[in-house]
Amino acid sequence: MNAALITIGNELLSGFTVNTNASWIGLELGKIGIEITVHHTIQDNKRDIIFELEKLSKKASAVIVTGGLGPTHDDVTASAFYSYFDDSPVFDEEYWNDLTDRFSKINYKIPDVNRNQAMKPQKGEVIQNELGSARGLYFKKGGCHIFALPGVPKEMKAMINDSVIPILKDQVTNPLITRTIRTTGIPESALAEKINEKINIDYSQCSVAFLPKLTGVDIRLSCRNIKIIQDMEEILTPVIEKYVYGYDDVSLEEVVGNRLRELGLTLATAESCTGGLLGHRITGVSGSSDYYLGGVVSYNNKAKMELLGVKKQTLEKFGSVSEETVREMAQGVKSLFKTDLGISISGIAGPTGGSPEKPVGLIYIGLSSEKEVTIKKFNFFRDRDSNKRISSQVALNMIRLALKNE
Repeated sequence: MNAALITIGNELLSGFTVNTNASWIGLELGKIGIEITVHHTIQDNKRDIIFELEKLSKKASAVIVTGGLGPTHDDVTASAFYSYFDDSPVFDEEYWNDLTDRFSKINYKIPDVNRNQAMKPQKGEVIQNELGSARGLYFKKGGCHIFALPGVPKEMKAMINDSVIPILKDQVTNPLITRTIRTTGIPESALAEKINEKINIDYSQCSVAFLPKLTGVDIRLSCRNIKIIQDMEEILTPVIEKYVYGYDDVSLEEVVGNRLRELGLTLATAESCTGGLLGHRITGVSGSSDYYLGGVVSYNNKAKMELLGVKKQTLEKFGSVSEETVREMAQGVKSLFKTDLGISISGIAGPTGGSPEKPVGLIYIGLSSEKEVTIKKFNFFRDRDSNKRISSQVALNMIRLALKNE
């Protein structure tokens, strides 16, 4: 089964809003074996919406439209749907009373402009929205399932999970199966070089895609035969085992957290240039208090000395961005929180602050354990955000590798 996606909004085309809905919908539909084969982003224009519905409903088994269901004049998706399906919507008094009650509970008088959100189709169905005022629409035409959903991510996701997926899941007869191998610490070209020969060994039925991003490369295997996927995974994984940290949706921080819990170990963080990003990622995992005891963001030298015990002489002789300072930060935070492991990061995130001796992108990461202190030096990018993100990823991967054989 295949699907088409139409995302609507002038703000998407202008770049004022990043279209995160499309990637999320693609991933969620992929989990039930539905492949999105086309995605169009168009303006809030009734004629354009009708044109896309007419064209894509003939190519796909399902069409999902997001955006344009709000109460303002530029929200024309519902009107386009009613015109395309030759439907005459009626006012839903019961829903209007419900909306009025919801607004009054937050001490707000509902504007009359919201009345258009209380219209309902006669030929289609409404999709309930428990998190907002814009209900969705569901029609069928010529075997194609067509949905209109609000563009607000939180509302759209809940409606996809609660209503759209249950409808479509029953229609899938020959699902596309996907398996994602998640890697970090190796660039796409090097990864491809290691596995290309294996890919070419008579596996034409299995699609292999490299999905690179700043923090790593995902290898996505797609096929309608699960046995072929399993065989391919068994062939590829041993070749790149060092770089594989997990599969499908698992994050590196989850993998590290699970391993720490398994081993009964605790961790503390000392961060400078990442500003707490590493601690943020670790605590983004539910139950992380089992193994993460705390962290220090020591952004200036005074904090490094007073909170982490970094020696003044170390800072004066080697500087805050140095192997020596990072070593003392890792040891200091481990001692401060009395943990089994202490991880530290210090560097020049940029875009200013660099020098010929210590350029922007120079990062030191230290890991202190009961056995030893390991320090690694990196030269990353000139972009501040990229340097912070890649530093937190590398730090997590250092912990993963250190715990791998424990």
